[in-house]
Amino acid sequence: MDEIEIRPTLKFVYAAAIAIATIVLAAWTAFVFELYLNRIWEPAVVSLLLLWPFSHWVRIRTSLTVLASDRLRWESGILAKSTRNLMLSRIQDIGVDQSLSQRIFNVGNIWIETAGASSRVLLHNVDAPQHLADQILERARSAV
Repeated sequence: MDEIEIRPTLKFVYAAAIAIATIVLAAWTAFVFELYLNRIWEPAVVSLLLLWPFSHWVRIRTSLTVLASDRLRWESGILAKSTRNLMLSRIQDIGVDQSLSQRIFNVGNIWIETAGASSRVLLHNVDAPQHLADQILERARSAV
């Protein structure tokens, strides 16, 4: 079976970036039309709000979960990297949690219960969570 790459969705980050970019554009427009009376620091400070979606984008892009035929591998980090492997044969239960906003965008959190010391693994904000949970469960059954 092919490996499947699973990443958290960027839908919410893009929505926040558009909203913040609109606010920044409004602040700079007001500055250009001299509504701020030469106080350039105000739109400049508002521009710093764009760091918030950028930091979330970096965190999401450096987090990767790979579903292979026999294991689930989770990797995270930029300079220092953390990796965790979960054997699919040890999976006991899988569930999907979705808030109202997640249901609207077909996004959700998947939790995986395993046998052993680390009993629960969470995959946050993944697209099509029920379909993905079914795929994980199917591979777990064939890994036994």
